[in-house]
Amino acid sequence: MNKLIVVLSLIITAFTASYADAISPQIIGPYMKVIDNNIIVSLSIYQVTELAKSITSGVEKEITFTIELLRAWRFWPDEFIVSKKVSRVIKYDNLRGQYRVISYDGVTRTEKYYNDYHEIKDWIFNVSNINLANIKELEPDRYYIRTVVESKSLEQPPLIGFLIHFIPEVEMSLAKESQLFMLGEN
Repeated sequence: MNKLIVVLSLIITAFTASYADAISPQIIGPYMKVIDNNIIVSLSIYQVTELAKSITSGVEKEITFTIELLRAWRFWPDEFIVSKKVSRVIKYDNLRGQYRVISYDGVTRTEKYYNDYHEIKDWIFNVSNINLANIKELEPDRYYIRTVVESKSLEQPPLIGFLIHFIPEVEMSLAKESQLFMLGEN
């Protein structure tokens, strides 16, 4: 019995040690500044080694950045004001030996081709200068910014269609909120 306990504890330790060594992705930001009465937001994610491995191996990925402005209330649930969504789709074409990157922010769709992953990695994992809202239209109060970053694979084997109800669509989901800040005319 003691040998069984020792073997099981060694197996559990081996599996948990490998998970502890893997560093999970994190959101840096959101950074907010007010320029010409507009709230401009920038953010990025880092420590994305697992995501980068799958992209460089040829798996088509979609990374979605959602940026929300919320009004903080003391005794009521916080009020949703506005949100912007930026989507990046990345695919490595093995035949051409290049990356195809599509960015869509709800208004503009941009498609680019690159030969080297290092040329695009900063652009894939960063979102900068997103015009979130105009402060003239806001009531003077306390606000904060919530950011959500999600990643999902766009390629599914035929068996996945059958098992789609048992497998989550989103592979990675990160969320972060900024500190409270005052907006509006005083």
